[in-house]
Amino acid sequence: MIKQIERQVRELQRELMEVQNDRDSIRLQPCWGDAEIRQKDESLDGLEKRIDAIHEKIRELERRRREMMSEALKKAGYESPFT
Repeated sequence: MIKQIERQVRELQRELMEVQNDRDSIRLQPCWGDAEIRQKDESLDGLEKRIDAIHEKIRELERRRREMMSEALKKAGYESPFT
């Protein structure tokens, strides 16, 4: 299960890179007129929302992974040398 979560995180990170590249390319495109500026702003807003959603999903998966790893350590009877 941990490997599956790690795979999902890697896939989301790749998707995040693609969305960020799309956002950067749209940001660099020149605009002529108010209509194009509005359209560009709407596109950027949509991409920003997608980026935020991906970040949130990555955080959630990493939290689940940490929880699963800590449960595995508890089951294995791990004793910390610091306690």
